[in-house]
Amino acid sequence: MYSVAMYASGLKDRLASLSQSSKAAMTALRKGAGNDAPISFVLEMNFKVGAEKMASAIAEGVSPRYSGPASDVDKLKDLIFQGVSKKGAATKGTKFSFDCSSDGVTVGVDGNTQGSVPGAGMSSAFCGIYLDDNTVSPPLRKNCLANWCLP
Repeated sequence: MYSVAMYASGLKDRLASLSQSSKAAMTALRKGAGNDAPISFVLEMNFKVGAEKMASAIAEGVSPRYSGPASDVDKLKDLIFQGVSKKGAATKGTKFSFDCSSDGVTVGVDGNTQGSVPGAGMSSAFCGIYLDDNTVSPPLRKNCLANWCLP
């Protein structure tokens, strides 16, 4: 459906002295992700997907990882939906940005900021989609460890 890139200079520094095969490296990758260590994710669509489907897919990834109010997840979903709806659908090449920090998650679609959902918990939940044990992208985690850790 899409390719994903992760930008996280703070995490890179934290992992530089750890072996990529160690449990400590996996723990360090996840610890503070999106809070102590701001992270940005960029998703680029590989084929066309409707606004509702795209927004729902991301919201469904965040929901089980988030312990705050369901209305926060709904807000995230709405921001994604609104950004995609402006262009009709998430067509091939559409880029989503999700900037995760202790302030929350800021959503962008094709370089246009849609808004933010405040809270460190939301940020951690979003990062969990890509970094926790139930990641939707094991290759992303593996790539981070391979490139940022000692062999």
